[in-house]
Amino acid sequence: MSRAFLSPSPTADIISTVEFNHTGELLATGDKGGRVVIFQREPESKNAPHSQGEYDVYSTFQSHEPEFDYLKSLEIEEKINKIKWLPQQNAAHSLLSTNDKTIKLWKITERDKRPEGYNLKDEEGKLKDLSTVTSLQVPVLKPMDLMVEVSPRRVFANGHTYHINSISVNSDCETYMSADDLRINLWHLAITDRSFSILSCHSPA
Repeated sequence: MSRAFLSPSPTADIISTVEFNHTGELLATGDKGGRVVIFQREPESKNAPHSQGEYDVYSTFQSHEPEFDYLKSLEIEEKINKIKWLPQQNAAHSLLSTNDKTIKLWKITERDKRPEGYNLKDEEGKLKDLSTVTSLQVPVLKPMDLMVEVSPRRVFANGHTYHINSISVNSDCETYMSADDLRINLWHLAITDRSFSILSCHSPA
């Protein structure tokens, strides 16, 4: 089988969707190459009080890869169709991103401290010989350069026959809807292997 569909597209950097989070502090963009770039609003400074509208790159990650449906002999593009932020419930941020067929849930966290002074591990993280441990110490947190970590939490697939064109998060923060041209599905964020069809239209003859 030809692997031409895996070749980078010259239009991969073209933005296909944008979405602010609920506070406007973060702006997520998706492109035709399957990447999500998150921008963070710069805080207003005393020297430049009107510069609050400027955004800098906060994090970049690959959300979707090109796939091939062997049963239908159909290429599935990696292009991000929609992004939706979930309401923030703790220090972490969460968002949904989708291409034509697969919806993914991502968690974005910050880390600016690292623990040091483990009792059973050395500085490289390897376990110490227990016979050499003669005293106990309390680990401490030391400052470090800010690190933004993005981790996949859920993958919601096989819910649509046609291309997904919209997703919407419910106010209960537990469910969301996804839609294609003929179908609307209701998903629970904790359940990936099934969804409920709340609207289904017949395909035109």
